Amino acid sequence: MRRLAAVLALILVSAPLLIAPSTSVLGLGAAALILCALGILVATPVLVGGIVLALGEYALALRLAGGAPRLGGAVLLGVVLALLLETAEFGRRAHHAAIGPGVFLAQIRSWAVHGALTGAGALVASALASGIGASLRLPWAPAVAAAGGAVALVAVALALAAARPPSSD
Repeated sequence: MRRLAAVLALILVSAPLLIAPSTSVLGLGAAALILCALGILVATPVLVGGIVLALGEYALALRLAGGAPRLGGAVLLGVVLALLLETAEFGRRAHHAAIGPGVFLAQIRSWAVHGALTGAGALVASALASGIGASLRLPWAPAVAAAGGAVALVAVALALAAARPPSSD
C-alpha cells in the first residue's frame, strides 16, 4: 500500500509541472514530495503538510500559467488527494499485517466510493465556484481555492484520525 501511496504522491506533485514547468513550481513540488514521502512512512500530519504544499504548488502553477483551471484537472487532483490520504492511512494501519482477499476487495470498494464521492463533491464545488467567479473577478482566486482545499483536506485528516480506533498497546 505504501508503494501505491508513493505513486499517488508522485502524480500529485508532477501534475502542476505539466501546467507550468518552472523552477519555482519544481522546488515547491520537491519539498511537497519529500514531506509526502515522510508522511507516508511516519505520520498523517506530516503527509497533510506535504499535501498542503502540493496544493500550493498547484495554485502557483495555475497563477504562472495565467489561464483558467480546467475542471477535469481540478477534480482529478482532488480525487488523488483524497485517495493518497486514504491509501497512506490504510498502509500505516495494515503495516506487517496479513490482509486477506476479502479485506483487500472491501478496501478497494471503499476507495472507489470515496473517490466517487470526492469527485462529485469537487464537481459541485467547482460549479459553485464558477458561478461565483463569473460574477466576481478576484486576482488571488487560485490562492483562495488552494486555501479552501487545504482546509477541506485538514478536515478529512482530522476525521480519519478521530475514526481510528485507539491502539491496544
